[in-house]
Amino acid sequence: MIFGIRKASTTLANRFSLAGATATPGGQDVLASSQRSADTIVAYERETSRLVAQCQRENPNDAPWSPLLQTVHWFLNGHARWAGNTIRLYANALEQEVGRMLEYDAFDPRSEEALLLRRLKTDRPSPSNQRTAEAIAAYERETSRLVAQYQRENPNEAPWSPLLQTVHWFLNGHARWAGHTIELYASALEQELRKMLEYDAFDPRSEEALLLRRLKTDWPSPITKTKTSKKGKQVAHQKKVAAKTIKKTNPRKSIPVSEVRELVRYFRSRDDEFSNWIAGYIILASRLGWRPGEMLILRRERHFLRAGAEKHTNGRGLTDTCEIDIGAYFERSRLFKNVCLGSEFDKWTADTRKWEAHYGGRVGLQDNLNAHLARASKECKIKRVCTYTFRHFAISCLKASGFSRAEIAVIVNHAADGTAAEHYGKRRDGSKRAKKIWRFDMARLLLVRATARKFDRSAALSKKTDAETKSIEADSNTIAEPEETHSMVMR
Repeated sequence: MIFGIRKASTTLANRFSLAGATATPGGQDVLASSQRSADTIVAYERETSRLVAQCQRENPNDAPWSPLLQTVHWFLNGHARWAGNTIRLYANALEQEVGRMLEYDAFDPRSEEALLLRRLKTDRPSPSNQRTAEAIAAYERETSRLVAQYQRENPNEAPWSPLLQTVHWFLNGHARWAGHTIELYASALEQELRKMLEYDAFDPRSEEALLLRRLKTDWPSPITKTKTSKKGKQVAHQKKVAAKTIKKTNPRKSIPVSEVRELVRYFRSRDDEFSNWIAGYIILASRLGWRPGEMLILRRERHFLRAGAEKHTNGRGLTDTCEIDIGAYFERSRLFKNVCLGSEFDKWTADTRKWEAHYGGRVGLQDNLNAHLARASKECKIKRVCTYTFRHFAISCLKASGFSRAEIAVIVNHAADGTAAEHYGKRRDGSKRAKKIWRFDMARLLLVRATARKFDRSAALSKKTDAETKSIEADSNTIAEPEETHSMVMR
């Protein structure tokens, strides 16, 4: 019903603006309500009753000298409270009831009632902002960037009002931005300028009001696109193709044990807490072989280390959880130089939560971790290392320690045994460690898919045997030749 009322109010307002207006003795035109349908009149009466009740609820201490006129005053001063179509509906409803209350041929055109009737037609409250919270926040960010850009480009100007100075600078920046960028900046600056002004108090002839009008109607001219010659287009296309052919640099897949230890010493030698946490990350990641995201959500449950698997959909991961038993470390390992290894694990995981909150989430923490690793690699004069490098290194160590392909897949949570065998670090790059130090659920071995390629080395071994036989015969012939030459000389 309410949608029908709003449509009716819009249609009637357009109709009455063209015809059906009656002249009052003061020369003011008042909308005639005789042409409205009975349903529309009843609907407007209901809306007026609701508005009067709402005004009385919100203003219980006001003396009810005239509930209808008090409601009209309250409505006309309610800026940025309702949407535009709701304001039109309420204004038409109140105008109908005020018109009924007045004697069209007798009331004074200078009276308060006549003034309110004119304001209901021409001076309605401003509508509320229809933008979402995300859009408002985005416009605030754009305004902050524009103000910062203006201050960078004009460092010598006195900052009497950064926002107004930025608006002046923007409106005079012709042929600088594209059309859609100008529209974005104008909307952002208009929003912030409206916040600064008081809607019912600022002077419409003031500088702020002039700038506000220019932000709506007098934008700077956009940048003009220059026509490119045929040769210029060819050169641009060649550059674009050349940029696409640049190979993406893959993460470093191998790192010597000496460089891992050098990185740990580097971070332990620094005084800040984040560097000490990175040292613990390197030690754990270079042994577990889990993904960087899984390392950041690692938790200890008694003598088990567990973390939610990152790739567990579409059959890419073995299970939903990475798991390893580190019970042997509590007795033999020197991973952390402390009496209680469990407390060190708990402290490191608690610090992980702290740094995650400090850097705004796991993505921010991982970005800062990679940045610190890049800086450390540069200062240690080694090839750049990232978080994924330690996963490759750990898998290389597992291969060098004698683990089977299926066992490596269980430890690093691969769904197939061929993934680590064909795409990760080589055995020669790893360091041999005690195999019995790692314990895992043997039932998980049954879940691993056997996809690794099997090489038939019999042909290669036979070729190697033939080559060795030929080399031995060649050596025996070279030894026999000097003996024959010696016998001939003796003769």
